[in-house]
Amino acid sequence: MGLEAITETVELFRERNISMTERDREFTVQFAFRTNDRELTEKLVDELAADGADREDICRKYQTLADFQPNWIQKIENLLISLEMYRVQEAQAVKTLSKLLSACGISVSESEIRRTDAAKVQERVKKEASL
Repeated sequence: MGLEAITETVELFRERNISMTERDREFTVQFAFRTNDRELTEKLVDELAADGADREDICRKYQTLADFQPNWIQKIENLLISLEMYRVQEAQAVKTLSKLLSACGISVSESEIRRTDAAKVQERVKKEASL
């Protein structure tokens, strides 16, 4: 089990520009977290992304491979997975914001965005934009 598997899976979705339902994405990330097997996770993604895929059958097959845990353990793991997915999304958003501001001639580093209050960043952006 590894949190890096979550990051890799989210990157896989982004790299391949895969269009999946949120439910399928969640199942795939949970599978990646539990198995930490990139190759199997990629196969799961390919199967779920295929036209006319039988989602229930595919999920049942991969649940067997992942040897799913009791419900309370799944809930805890789901919370960890959700936290990691939000962390990855936050990192991508901060990076994008920093690039957008730089493109507009406003220099605010990613670390400044992370540690500074949003109101102070807004104030700084307004100040530098007016110059």
